[in-house]
Amino acid sequence: MADSNDDSTVISVRNVEGESGKDDGASSRWPTLEEILSTHEEPAIFLPNWDRVFTISCAFAVFLDPFYPYIFNITEDWTCYYWDEKLMWAFIGLRSAADLFYYADIVWFYIRLRISPEAIGPWIRDLRIRELHKLLPLLPRIFVALPFPQVVLLTGKYTSFDNFVFLIFFAPAQYTLRVYRGYGLFKRAPNTETGIGRWLRAILGFLPFILAAHLYGALWYHLSLQRELDCWFYACLDATVGCDLSQTFYYFYCGTETYFDNVLLNITHIKASCPINPPNATIFDFGIFLYALQCNLNSPNLGKKFVQCFWWGLRNLSSFGSNLQTSLYMLETFFTVLVSISGIVLFLIYLNSRVQISKQRSDQRKLRHKMHMMNPDIDLWLHKNGLSDQKLKEVIMKNLHQKLEEHKEVDVENILSLLPIIHQRRIMCRLSLNLLRNVAMLENMDEQVLIAICERLKPVIYTEDAYIIREGEPLDKMLFIMQGTAWSYTTSSNCNICGSASGSSNIKCLERDLSSARQKLKPLLLGPRT
Repeated sequence: MADSNDDSTVISVRNVEGESGKDDGASSRWPTLEEILSTHEEPAIFLPNWDRVFTISCAFAVFLDPFYPYIFNITEDWTCYYWDEKLMWAFIGLRSAADLFYYADIVWFYIRLRISPEAIGPWIRDLRIRELHKLLPLLPRIFVALPFPQVVLLTGKYTSFDNFVFLIFFAPAQYTLRVYRGYGLFKRAPNTETGIGRWLRAILGFLPFILAAHLYGALWYHLSLQRELDCWFYACLDATVGCDLSQTFYYFYCGTETYFDNVLLNITHIKASCPINPPNATIFDFGIFLYALQCNLNSPNLGKKFVQCFWWGLRNLSSFGSNLQTSLYMLETFFTVLVSISGIVLFLIYLNSRVQISKQRSDQRKLRHKMHMMNPDIDLWLHKNGLSDQKLKEVIMKNLHQKLEEHKEVDVENILSLLPIIHQRRIMCRLSLNLLRNVAMLENMDEQVLIAICERLKPVIYTEDAYIIREGEPLDKMLFIMQGTAWSYTTSSNCNICGSASGSSNIKCLERDLSSARQKLKPLLLGPRT
């Protein structure tokens, strides 16, 4: 029966058949504590390193993609638009290089699915359905890796292909999926416990606003050019002017800035029909695109265009598009509605992230307080067992932090339970080996035998006033008291407290001999009357 005091714990050691930490049941040398902790550390694998590389490539790709609309420019003197070939080829090259990382991610993800089939779902029995479930996660990855802009640019440059539909629908959809994929990786990167991590987390909070402003600013620029081209086209439809649209190279496309035959175009009439400075809404209403045309954003100066368009996107997203005065142009109205809704959604996302971060910080403070309260118990346990090793304490505190984060119960009386199973077993065996060497019955045994015994020990904790084994029960174990006190007595004897002078000779107090400097461990072979 276990006694009630500060160390009232008895550990029972059972012989577990066939259980061994080594394949041969024993080893020539028992590993040190440092070797135990380092041997079973998880080796570095390719995936975390690849995640870092892919995160950087995603960050580069999402900042690069919105530059696609800036390739188009308008020259007012020639009343036509042309493509900035230097920017176009630079964009195609950089975008193709970024796409290579998306292709590699598809291959790596597919290999991981083949290696870990349990990720598909063990409940799926049909092989065809399992193969389909393997392909489904690949579809969004394949979509974001498709080289849409490169194909559209090349076909639009050398053919009459109209890329307007792609720019308005497919490009934003692909870009949104790329941002979603990359943002999930960005959020896992910083450690908020460090100063740099806090700054990175703050930047990540504003990142959706920055990327959305980048995208909407670029779309606003391109739609502004498109709106001016529409005005020119409507002006040429006037029968009194007589513009020959068949000579305008795909609706005012002049290829390059160097030459455009506009002899057949009445430029004076076109400019009068599309007034910009000053504007005249009764003739043609440019709506939200008027400011871009008045600021001469159609110039080839990329820096000027990018900064002004980014500011327009950020300003209108933060104000939910409330200051946008639209015309009756349906696409323009749809665009402003999208800007307004996006601003509201981004604000709610940011607000929710701030609330979550505040809650996490509160939880972290509570967690640190709990760890601070448990720290003396861990130090005491390490001191009692002669394990005053800093690395071991770091491993224990790391696992304690993880268990508290997962809201799991932590037993401070059993510190070993905070360690991984493989560490628990080997450290327990190491402790048992040191104690067995001080047992009188075992002190002359070969160390190989002691190691074999240690590898088959099983720790058991008995609570206060619990019966370990009763008289008449079969014997199947040997007990080694490693901590606490136990009584051994027969039911026919008067049970006095341990250490009493008047106690019966049948009452025995079993504990670690604290009076000895070696702290010998007393083994007890249980008899039929114990």
